[in-house]
Formats: sequence, structure tokens, C-alpha cells
Amino acid sequence: MKKLSLFTGLSILFSVAFGHEFWLEPTQFFARVGQLIRVQVLVGENFTGERSEGKKNRLIQYRHYTAAGNEDLSPALVGDTYGDVTVPLKTAGTHLFSFANTPKFLSMKPDSFLLYLEEDGLDNVIEARKKQGNTDKPSRELYQRCVKTLVQVGSKTDDTFAKNTGMMLEISLAKNPYNQHPGQTAEFRLVFANKPLAGALVRYWNRDATNHVTEEKQRSDAHGRARFTLRAGANMVSAVRMVPHNNPVEADWHSYWGSLTFGCR
Repeated sequence: MKKLSLFTGLSILFSVAFGHEFWLEPTQFFARVGQLIRVQVLVGENFTGERSEGKKNRLIQYRHYTAAGNEDLSPALVGDTYGDVTVPLKTAGTHLFSFANTPKFLSMKPDSFLLYLEEDGLDNVIEARKKQGNTDKPSRELYQRCVKTLVQVGSKTDDTFAKNTGMMLEISLAKNPYNQHPGQTAEFRLVFANKPLAGALVRYWNRDATNHVTEEKQRSDAHGRARFTLRAGANMVSAVRMVPHNNPVEADWHSYWGSLTFGCR
């Protein structure tokens, strides 16, 4: 019962403090040339969230990539938050949107931090805290987001889905998901600081047409790869990487929360 209580408290903390999952979601994943879509930054649990009201001055990048190039979306943001932007889709092809923000400080009680680490498979941090004798100390963490979404415009696909956006944590696909269909296997590639991320706990979420959400998990292999069977609907793949912070005075740990969303039909 104690663990259940702690887990419930942890979920509340995630929702209030920073949300356990964070992703980009367009109004639709399949669109027409010339159409306007809204892209929202969502935060929440179980692939169900609310619009983030983060401040625009915390943006590191918010970009729209096509086969013809890329553009900064920040001038299109209304007000001083980054939660909602309207984008015209001028060309056919696969469109990629990327978002990264500045780090934010978070401190948690030891028990809650341990549950957070266990839930996200951050065994490296659990072991390091044991070796350091810090298991009874509150956490001191800087966390930031590295998220992407893919939108297919028209029927013509291209290689934009595979562009490296330069974010610290990149989740990409080996094949364009808009050339694949439900029941086929998709290979996801995780890269951290331009190197394959092995042993990360990778989550695959699907939300179908009835808003039913399912989740699967697996560890990335030695080459930073994870494979899941695609499901129809809205899809998200997410992972977290936490490393020692380079300035112990500021924080003990620095975490990077990555996600990639796309549609499948």
C-alpha cells in the first residue's frame, strides 16, 4: 500500500510539476497541400494531455522541415507561450516539426525520485546514487524536452522524416512511417549526443479512433534500436536519458525527454 500511495503521489507530482509525457500533436497527421493545421505542445499522462503553457523565451528550437528546407516557427507563435501554432502546409511530402526547450530545475523526495527512475528504466542513475550514498537525499535535476512530430501532406513521401534536428536526444525511424501500414514492424533509432543510445527504456503508445490507448515497452539494443508493430491511429514513441550534470553546484543530474509522434493507417 505504501508503494501504491507513493506512485499515486508521483503521478500527481509529474502532472503538476512537469507532466510525465510531453509531445507535439498536430490537428491531423494526414493533410492536403495548402491546408492550415495547428500543432500543439501537449503534456500529460498515458498519451492524453493538455496544452503546455510554457514561456516562449524558453525555446531553443521550434522548426518546420520539408524537402525544400526548414523555417523557424517561433515568429508564428501568438503571445508569450509556445503551446499552439498554426502552420500552412505549402508543399506535398513528409513534414517534420521539432521542438526543444531550455532546462528547468526539479527536486523530488528520495522515494518519489526512485519510483520515477524505476518507471523510466533509468538504472544507471539508481546504481550511481547507491554508489554515491545518496539514496536518502532529495534529487536535484535539470530536465528538458526534445520532441518531434511527422505530418504527411498529400500522397508523395520523402526523406524529411530522417533529418537530424541537432537535438541532444533524437528518436527517428529507419523507414518513413507513411510508407508503412498497421501490422508492419517499424524500427526506431535512438541517438544521444550523436551516438546510439543503448539500453534505454523505449515506450510505444497508440491511440486509436475510439481514443483507446495502449502502451508497449522494450529496451533499445546495442545500436540504439527498438522495434514495434505499428497500430492504426495516433502513435508516440518516447524515452528518457539522464546523465550527471556538468555543474554539481547547479544540479546533480540532467535529463532529456524525447518523443516522436506520427500517424498510421
